[in-house]
Amino acid sequence: MLLRRAVAAAAQRSSRLSHSRPLLRRAGPACCSLITTTTTTTTPRRLGRLHLLLALPLLASHPHLPTILLPLLLLFPSGHRPHPHLLQSFAVAAHLAAVRDPGAARAILVRALRFPSPHRHFVEQFISTYKAFSSDPVSFDLLLLCLPSAPLLRRLRQYGVSPSPESCNAVLCRLPLDEAVQLFQELPEKNTCSYNILLKALWSAGLIKDARQLFDEMASAPDVVTYGIMVHGYCTLGELETAVKLLSEMATRGLELNPVAYTSVIALLCDKGQVSDAVRVVEDMVMHGVVLDAVVFTTVMSGFCRKGDLAAARNWFDEMLKRGLAADGVTYTALINGLCRAGELKEAERVLQEMEDKGLDVDVVTYTVLIDGYCKVGKMMEAFLVHNKMVQKRVTPNVVTYTALSDGLCKQGDVRAANELLHEMCNKGLELNIFTYNSLINGLCKAGNLEQAMRTMIDMDEAGLKPDVYTYTTIIGALCQSRELDRAHSLLQEMLDKGIKPSIVTYNVLMNGFCMSGRVEGGKRLLEWMLEKNIHPNTTTYNSLMKQSCIEKNMKSTTEIYKRMLSQEVVPNENTYNILIKGHCKARNMKEALYFHSEMIEKGFRLNASSYNALIRLLNKKKKFTEARRLFEKMRKERLTAEPDVYNFYIDLSFNEDNLESSLALCDELVEVTLVKSIADTDDDFAEEHISIMRFHEEMWRFLHITDAYGMAHHGYYAICKITSSSSACLPQDPEITLVSTAPLSSASRENRTHRRRPNIAPRRTTRHSQHTPEIPSLPRRHESTPNVLGNSRTASATFV
Repeated sequence: MLLRRAVAAAAQRSSRLSHSRPLLRRAGPACCSLITTTTTTTTPRRLGRLHLLLALPLLASHPHLPTILLPLLLLFPSGHRPHPHLLQSFAVAAHLAAVRDPGAARAILVRALRFPSPHRHFVEQFISTYKAFSSDPVSFDLLLLCLPSAPLLRRLRQYGVSPSPESCNAVLCRLPLDEAVQLFQELPEKNTCSYNILLKALWSAGLIKDARQLFDEMASAPDVVTYGIMVHGYCTLGELETAVKLLSEMATRGLELNPVAYTSVIALLCDKGQVSDAVRVVEDMVMHGVVLDAVVFTTVMSGFCRKGDLAAARNWFDEMLKRGLAADGVTYTALINGLCRAGELKEAERVLQEMEDKGLDVDVVTYTVLIDGYCKVGKMMEAFLVHNKMVQKRVTPNVVTYTALSDGLCKQGDVRAANELLHEMCNKGLELNIFTYNSLINGLCKAGNLEQAMRTMIDMDEAGLKPDVYTYTTIIGALCQSRELDRAHSLLQEMLDKGIKPSIVTYNVLMNGFCMSGRVEGGKRLLEWMLEKNIHPNTTTYNSLMKQSCIEKNMKSTTEIYKRMLSQEVVPNENTYNILIKGHCKARNMKEALYFHSEMIEKGFRLNASSYNALIRLLNKKKKFTEARRLFEKMRKERLTAEPDVYNFYIDLSFNEDNLESSLALCDELVEVTLVKSIADTDDDFAEEHISIMRFHEEMWRFLHITDAYGMAHHGYYAICKITSSSSACLPQDPEITLVSTAPLSSASRENRTHRRRPNIAPRRTTRHSQHTPEIPSLPRRHESTPNVLGNSRTASATFV
């Protein structure tokens, strides 16, 4: 009777009111009569834990046993120290339920393992009751899934139980690497999943050789997951060729290809900037019937964004949506990041608004990307507006957000505001990390506050954050800029003493410091030391040395450095060739300069403006006028700016060739270049004044073109305008306009017209002659319309020749 009452209580507790009455009817008529007289949440007074233990075997044949077992067990409170009979009852119940309902058995095991007593007490009860109440080892598999433990697995094996490989894998994947390797060697049965677990652990620990050896010695055939782990591992190392071979081997074995392995290769190619190759891999995926997922599209789109090809990124984004794939926050964040890197911040804000309109969660990463974009271009007001918006949206800024804001303030020289921001960050419970300190140190160095930067590095060390290679490199660079090379060298030695391995950037910064100070021999000694220590210099290292040698016109030393660079299998870049060409041009080595020019063109490199100017000057000096003119025209097509003396040469040449139209066109270019450069160097307060000056010059040129055409046709006069700047480049003043005129040409003059020289048009200060000062239009004042060029107003000096 007591047992029926308990069963009825358990059944009603587990029924959740949907099937309690049928269950109670099956339990017996007496149970139904107790529904109204007995409280189902209390245990019958005379029914103890021993009775429960004795009654459980009698319930083994009950049709609804799995449903009533756990509610029945929960009727008996465990207390602070569960009674052994209760532990034994839970063990018996788990065994009984394991065969019929593993889910119910697992629920019983999870509840038993929550008892405050040590797990070993229940485990011992579970093992001791196995043979009496169960003959299926699935019970122990369920126990290992609930309590994955290597000692438990070994205890079960001592007892003579051999858990399934799946249960062993559940234990294996939760162990540290050393214990996982030991247990893996002890396992009698290993499946492919076991190998995959250990392979992933070895790759995560950086044990590449061990991972490869295990892969080659696999007793079971590798599956798609195995190859995915190996491909991802080699892609992490940057070994693209090996990863592609594994993909081919995977296809040869007839394994079904999936996007996971391909995505690793695509991501590596995009990281290397080889986005076109990544697109070809995607095409190969389609050819093999692999269905493209959102991760593939997002990876390729992110690669195009990093490359700066926003149009292609947008196309991939649109194609993704056309295929019915949903763009999530990661996809939108990648697009926003690309827009920020390209400086299209308004479009980035529009995409952010599009995310919000679609109901997507905009997290702290997305907001921080946009904030960092504004900070990098110095738009701190907009950055703080985005920060305020994210706070209003109840998105909490993290340490990366504050670091971006601090870095932006430091780059603007507002180190005090950056400090206040970091104090606010600390007050909110966020801890400064190494990136925050590095940002502050970088700002202090750019502001010229080296001593404060050094003290901040000491504070950083005292706060438990060890300065890294970036910290030291930043301060070494600042010391080199201030020509404190001895302190920079001492700081490098401190790095080495602390076991911090300098990067190639660190050595290049120090090398550049030696060269900027004119200490080429010190730079050469640093290069020798790097080679002795097996530190491989890169192209930038050699470029610094060659540049300074060229400045000193020591082309013999430059050639030696270049040959050594090639002997070390360091590939020259575009900057290398520009340095060599400029150096040989200054040394008037035309043959060598033309050789390097031809070689760089073959390699797809381009001359910069200063190299064009140097090579054109040299060719003209060597009487190679045709080649020089060809380079000059090519330079203009590439929209590069020539120096004034180069312009003057070709203005003279065009004038002497009677090509007045070309002369005036070149004059236009020179004036425009001069004014644009002047405006770029002028404060914003004077920008409007410069614009009005430029408009006036355009009117003057239009007038002079008309005057010149009329004079040449009827009177033989010609006119050229010369505009000279004031002594201060930053203060806009009225330019001097010099009109140059000649009398009608005589026959002798016509015969010798090729020897005429046009006045130099390069911007420079000229002398005013007040005795020949006809009235010409004055410059328009701000908010005034441009006057008629033939009208009379304020006079400016001009000289007729």
